[in-house]
Amino acid sequence: MKETKEEKSGLKFLRWPWNVVIYILLFVAFRVFAVPIILLLMAMRRKNNPHGVEEGYCLTRTRKKLTWCLWAAILVVLAAGLGVMFYVGLGQDRTYWETRDYVVLVVSGGGAVFLLALGIGLGYMGVRDAFFPEKGTLAQSIRNQLPFPDGAPPVDQLFAMVDNDLKENGTWFGELGIGEEWVLGDEANRIDRIRGIFTVDKIRQRSTQTGTRTSRVLELVLIDNRWHKSVTDFKDPQDLRDAADFLALRIPDAVRGVNDQYGDFLKKNDIERENFEREFQQKQNLKASEQVLRKAGNRATQEMILEAGDGTVTSRVTASLVEEYLQRCLSGEERFFTLTPTRPVEDGARSFRAICCYAQEENAGKEQVMLAAEPVSDAGSETLFRTLVTDQWEAKKILEDWLKRQAPDVTNWQLAMQAGASRDVQTEFRQRPGARLSLVLASGAAENHMTFTREDVQVAADGLADGTYQLVDLTLPQGYLWIRATAGDQTDGRCTVEATRPDGAVLRFYSTKMSPREAALWLTGYPDGVYQPGGEGWKDCTKQMMKGNKK
Repeated sequence: MKETKEEKSGLKFLRWPWNVVIYILLFVAFRVFAVPIILLLMAMRRKNNPHGVEEGYCLTRTRKKLTWCLWAAILVVLAAGLGVMFYVGLGQDRTYWETRDYVVLVVSGGGAVFLLALGIGLGYMGVRDAFFPEKGTLAQSIRNQLPFPDGAPPVDQLFAMVDNDLKENGTWFGELGIGEEWVLGDEANRIDRIRGIFTVDKIRQRSTQTGTRTSRVLELVLIDNRWHKSVTDFKDPQDLRDAADFLALRIPDAVRGVNDQYGDFLKKNDIERENFEREFQQKQNLKASEQVLRKAGNRATQEMILEAGDGTVTSRVTASLVEEYLQRCLSGEERFFTLTPTRPVEDGARSFRAICCYAQEENAGKEQVMLAAEPVSDAGSETLFRTLVTDQWEAKKILEDWLKRQAPDVTNWQLAMQAGASRDVQTEFRQRPGARLSLVLASGAAENHMTFTREDVQVAADGLADGTYQLVDLTLPQGYLWIRATAGDQTDGRCTVEATRPDGAVLRFYSTKMSPREAALWLTGYPDGVYQPGGEGWKDCTKQMMKGNKK
């Protein structure tokens, strides 16, 4: 990477830790009178190395907390002065004291304790962040936004994630840096976690003995999906507005507001927060889907899988490839082939998860094709396929429409269990593994997976927690394991979780309600036996389930 002008100019100017050594020596030599000199040197260092390019943005940001030690020293000195005043007051004769004298004694004693505690606290945080950054506020803010904070990497790697993003993609607005993935202010925020962007620009007034003093407060308040608030101070109001506008372009669905409006946003209850997060994820998923569709254009269909009769699978499905397999079926080179979309195809009233093409024997010199469409069935119910025997031209038209995610009109199609259904086609569908992972997106679209991994279940669980999925249904053949988690609604944001537990020869069904994050933990831990339904808070609904199955 090409060295910038900032990096060259700040390369040798009071590098850490020599700058601290100089500050300490100046303070030892001149005591309180060294403070203006130290502040001047800090300003010069900041000018030559404005955003900490040399040492790293995050590390420089944490070491700025060292200035807190100077303020801590000043507070301790003031506390000592008040302590002396209090001590002298205690030794005086209070025979002729007035109320005012007692007030002075109490204020001096209380003020000494307060300033001493504040000075010690500032000094502790300044030393902690400057010399032990792994325990500092900034490192903790990064760590808390990782998927597994307890397993976070060392602090140098944490800082490197943010530093590299800002070096390659950073745009600076005063002290705030915005990269591709991270925002670095007084704390660090992952951009994809931000849910609220609020600007505070207020004038505060306070009365003093010499008159009324005013000060201007400029702050950028960011609220993430944990409902955690981070505040960054600004000096220039234009930088504040530009930073908020720039960030809003990156997260257009985040809530915008000014001044105290962020307080109302933080006051949302748990149900309102769950609903907001679900709507936010729906908007994000819709935009992502539209972007994928725009990129796909007229290229090969990536949302369709073609499986040949010998088990060969390809996802590079085109109309010409489907026509080729159709001709191979008619010529006897293939027994059948199946087209399975990544998510079911819907026609408003029905949803279909796959369509199978099978060449019939010639009838009166005409080549015929049988198509079998597999509908999406409820968990536990038997699947009845819809079949149609037609000529190759009509079959080709139906298959081409299927590639465009257009469901066939099955009004005149026959049920697969009735006469005319091919036993081979029925076997093709029924020989699939017993395991199934069914997903319903927040938009209402459904997905069904007969083969999946543990990572797929984890992704589904995370999607339930963040509002991507409305329903996650997991069936595993071993041990008759079944669990279904259904997201809540506006009246109750909790998820409804249903699960089975073998009890001797009887399979018992249980249900309960829990938060989306708890439901996500159940989805990942239940298959391994980490969690077992039937404990406190679970309702035994075996009888209701059995009645429903009989009906």
